[in-house]
Amino acid sequence: MLIEFTEARSLSIGSLYLIPGINKVEDDVWDNLTKSAQWKNPIKGLIASGRLVVVDSREKVTQELVAKTYDVNLLEEWNEKAKGPLKGAIKKQLKALEIEENM
Repeated sequence: MLIEFTEARSLSIGSLYLIPGINKVEDDVWDNLTKSAQWKNPIKGLIASGRLVVVDSREKVTQELVAKTYDVNLLEEWNEKAKGPLKGAIKKQLKALEIEENM
C-alpha cells in the first residue's frame, strides 16, 4: 500500500514512520493501525484533512507519483521495472535526492 504524507515534516503513527511524500506501507501494518482503538480515529482525521492520502499500490507508477517520492529504496524498487520516460523520471529524482543529501 502507498500512503502519501502531504506535510513537509515526518510523522510517527504508532510503529509507522512516514516521511513527506509517498511511503510504502505493508498492508498488514496499515490494517492493524486502522483497526487499533488508539490510532483508528487519528488516522481517519489525518485522511479527512488531506494530510494522509491512501494511494492504491496497484496503480501504475507515474512521473507525478515519482516526483512526490523521497524514499530512495522505493524509487530503486520502481526503477528495476521501469521503462522509457518513467525510468528517466526515477533517475532524475534519485539524482536530486543525492544532490540534496550532499549539500
